Amino acid sequence: MSAESEFLIVGSGPAGAMAAWALCGRDVRMIDAGFTAPASLPKLDRNIFDLRREGDLTAHAIGSAFEGLRNLGGGRAVSLKLRAPGLEFVIRHSDELAPLISETFQPVISLAKGGFGNAWGAGVYRFGGDDLRGFPLSPNDLAPHYDEVSRLIGISGAVDDLAAEFGEEPELQWPLRMSRNCASILAVYRERRAELNRRGVRLGRARLAVLSEPHRGREPYGYRSLEFVQTGDPAAYNPATTVDELRQSGSIRYESGWLARRFRENDSGVELDADPIGGGARMTFRARKLILAAGALNSARIVLASAGDHSSRVPLLDNPMTVLPLFHLGALGQTIEPDASGLAQLNAVFDAASFGAKYQASIYGATGAPMTEFLAQLPFSLDTNRRLLRYLLPAISLAMVFYPAEPGPRQWLRLREDGALEAGYEWRPDRALALRLCEVFRALGCLSVPGIAKHAGPGQGIHYAGTLPMRERPARYELDRDGRLEGASAVFVVDGACFPRLPSKNLTYSIMANAHRIASGLTR
Repeated sequence: MSAESEFLIVGSGPAGAMAAWALCGRDVRMIDAGFTAPASLPKLDRNIFDLRREGDLTAHAIGSAFEGLRNLGGGRAVSLKLRAPGLEFVIRHSDELAPLISETFQPVISLAKGGFGNAWGAGVYRFGGDDLRGFPLSPNDLAPHYDEVSRLIGISGAVDDLAAEFGEEPELQWPLRMSRNCASILAVYRERRAELNRRGVRLGRARLAVLSEPHRGREPYGYRSLEFVQTGDPAAYNPATTVDELRQSGSIRYESGWLARRFRENDSGVELDADPIGGGARMTFRARKLILAAGALNSARIVLASAGDHSSRVPLLDNPMTVLPLFHLGALGQTIEPDASGLAQLNAVFDAASFGAKYQASIYGATGAPMTEFLAQLPFSLDTNRRLLRYLLPAISLAMVFYPAEPGPRQWLRLREDGALEAGYEWRPDRALALRLCEVFRALGCLSVPGIAKHAGPGQGIHYAGTLPMRERPARYELDRDGRLEGASAVFVVDGACFPRLPSKNLTYSIMANAHRIASGLTR
């Protein structure tokens, strides 16, 4: 049978959107589960602190089913950015449509239009030579594609002590405004730079795919602190925006409501079987080339299902993290900052020579996060905790410190006979690291103690990768440097499954650049 399209892309997240962007002008079809934000929930467009004073935000912050309080009841940990009713769609129905079973790996899977790009931290950092160790790529291979992605999404930040670590951006916008607490950390760092650099610590402004100036029809960030209750701020880049732009211009055919199952190659290209969400007859899509961008977990699911393989184990990677609350004693009891950013404001890099491995931290103010995130952390009644937090929250910052990840035999993923994925992931936090972090932040004017550090283990970092890694000489279930699946001629993988290892940097920007690189190569 003849192909129905030249390229068929599975998935609309960061990888799928950038692959589609690179293929603009070609015959492209994209299929996707494509869940979107609930239309029944009114969009908020003013500062959340003003809205709280003037009305009831229960529907947005907590929900009729108490979704926003799920962290108080135990069970599987869910990122605070995915708990509010207006963000529930990001992981809607994933447990039933894309199940994964594990006692040691706690993932969340997105079937939303735009994927986790609806609720990501928007940190954008280029991979350098050390970050690409083990990849069949060099920084020069990715540089022009980082540039193309940067011009599309818009990036704010600064040229400072982390410029060499994060790479040079061709059109860097001014950094976002900082909270007084983060500004105080940066001021102390500048005073004590030489000492902290000798200790292996570098600090600088966050690099974010969030606008501080207008860009391509999008408005700059409005400092409304809405990140934890809804998506859709045009200042923050969302892959769904690119998908919509391409669809509206006629550059792609986008079809939601489909769950890709398995593929097979033939003389004219590839056939992909997909099931309609909600029931109905299975459909077969045909294309000259298939591009899998369903995320590292679901792309591996599709590849293993296509091979009918329920015994092989493929690698699995994530960036676990340690979350350390920081207390600014001089800010206790101050008024909350209603116009502070709820996004990362600073980044810190801890060098391997001093810390045993290279770690990266994102530092946030606490005022953007919902109070429910902290209610259960204090030792008193919920009502007493709520009253106490009014005085504590203005004095809190949060450091999220990400660990690097290397593949190993105890980090694996396989497909069960019933279609569910099964995973194993052995990881233990470095308890000594928390003590060293407390010492560093004490030198930066913050108080913390190791006992209050929280360790978000494998799966909770939501930086999934490595399931179908790129190699110079790929074996079964591996990819060549151009993203082609070994043993296939017309199947390519462009998402985080490609990465053979993970540095401690957020990987989304590199996923986008690599997807753009692979898809651009398919047009030659």
